[in-house]
Amino acid sequence: MNKQSNIDIKKFIDAFEALARIERHNQTIMGIKKSEARVLLCIEFLSKEKGYKVNISEISKSLSITSPSTTEFVKNLINKGYIERHVNQTDKRVIEITLTDEGKKIVESLKKYFNSLFSGIVERLGAEQSELLIDLLDKVNIYFNEWYASPK
Repeated sequence: MNKQSNIDIKKFIDAFEALARIERHNQTIMGIKKSEARVLLCIEFLSKEKGYKVNISEISKSLSITSPSTTEFVKNLINKGYIERHVNQTDKRVIEITLTDEGKKIVESLKKYFNSLFSGIVERLGAEQSELLIDLLDKVNIYFNEWYASPK
């Protein structure tokens, strides 16, 4: 490996460590955990997309997390008054999840928060570089998924 490669790799490491630091130091948004915010946004998106109540497995699949993790998030969000669970009338084994009025309010606030956050990035980078960043992040994501899935 030549010196230029070492510099490039160090730049990658530094950039990813900086992003990880930001993530570690900002674990909550508007008083709720980021993971719970993702679940709330997912419930809202899926229920609008499908036109009906969503269940645990749909949330898990959409967020690529395990059902037990999703169940834990759902319990916490029920306790906070953001969502409700209902037994499916056709299949009593299926638990359906809906947003409460308070949950709908927090989702709207979260959407405004993220819109503001990412609009700021677009303003800083411009439309062309923002599109390039999205494409590059997609490629990096695919690479990491493939790399971690392959035997080492």
